[in-house]
Amino acid sequence: MQILSAFLLLALILLVILVVGAVLLRLLGGVPKVLGVRTAYEAVPTLLTPAERSFFGVLQQALPPGYLLFAKVRVADLVRPVRNVSRSGWRSAFNRITGKHVDFVLCDSASLRVIGVIELDDRTHNTFERGVRDTLVDSALSDAGIPVLRVPARQSYSPALLREQVESSFRSG
Repeated sequence: MQILSAFLLLALILLVILVVGAVLLRLLGGVPKVLGVRTAYEAVPTLLTPAERSFFGVLQQALPPGYLLFAKVRVADLVRPVRNVSRSGWRSAFNRITGKHVDFVLCDSASLRVIGVIELDDRTHNTFERGVRDTLVDSALSDAGIPVLRVPARQSYSPALLREQVESSFRSG
């Protein structure tokens, strides 16, 4: 009987410590909100930046017939790691691309087969971090046989010149 009451007392003390600790963590913001509590989100004002939107409009005008243009596509929707014996190797390769996207994807309008990727390169592409990201994305797309056209961001674009660049970059597509 004495062992049972000592055990109950110990369990009660442990429970009080856990409850106090949980309350303190919650008050200090150290515990993420759990099930039942809704995380708040807000709409992003526009899908494309003003520079991307401007380029998108000119690019749509410049496309030869038979193409469709999609914006902000995840790299993981375009390529996937090849299956190999290592599940962790596949997961690691997938994790490297899963949070990345490309600016524009050009597809065949009849089949939606990817013809190529068009990246609008503004001055942020000159940073080291962005260069590492661009190299990874270019390498993944190259491995999958998807050509990439990189267009420097400008104040204005010539639809005729852009059409020429698209046709020459994706001719074999």
